[in-house]
Amino acid sequence: MKQNDGRIIWKNISDLKLILLINEFIEKHGIKSSRQYQKKLSENPNSAPGMWFIIQKYGSWENLLVSIGLENTGYGKWAKTSEKDLLRIVGAFIEVEKITSQRMYEQKSVGKDVPSLSTLKKRFGDVRPLFRKKTEEPSFTDFELMLELRNEIIRLNLQDDLSMTKFRKLVQSPRLPSVDTIMKRTNKNWEELMTEIGFDYRKIKIYKQRNNLSKIKKTK
Repeated sequence: MKQNDGRIIWKNISDLKLILLINEFIEKHGIKSSRQYQKKLSENPNSAPGMWFIIQKYGSWENLLVSIGLENTGYGKWAKTSEKDLLRIVGAFIEVEKITSQRMYEQKSVGKDVPSLSTLKKRFGDVRPLFRKKTEEPSFTDFELMLELRNEIIRLNLQDDLSMTKFRKLVQSPRLPSVDTIMKRTNKNWEELMTEIGFDYRKIKIYKQRNNLSKIKKTK
């Protein structure tokens, strides 16, 4: 049944006829995702009901596929794939295709045997980390990290000062993460770190305080 303006009233079509029509449209255009369905529908208006109607009637795209009997094919397989395997498949695809953004993934994933962006969002929520450029960072053991910290302090000639503020400003080692990262990883504050790598931080701190106090007295 059509309205006066030529549009089809999909709700007036029987469930069986509707399912057959949608299934035929999906098979004819080789549709593998809801986004691809919308794209083909925009190219072929009134050939099948829109996504708004599908969501209203079936609850979701996935429920529609179950109704059609496509849940065990490539359409619904990603829901049954483990997160570990899903990340491996998507990671390899992103690397091979040199994908750097969500929009780029959407464009390149059309017609490919990889999950859609909407599927990834449903499984993982925030998908931004998948598209962040991975930087090669040295993998330190805690011992190597502490050793590099000690060596950098000596290179900067700060072993008789041990000022965290000065170290932040002067550190040059490309192998060391930030001071905050080091403290978070080791669960130690700066004083504990200095003690751990063999410096008597408390003794130096007391000496500096006395020296500063002596200077103040001299200026009075």
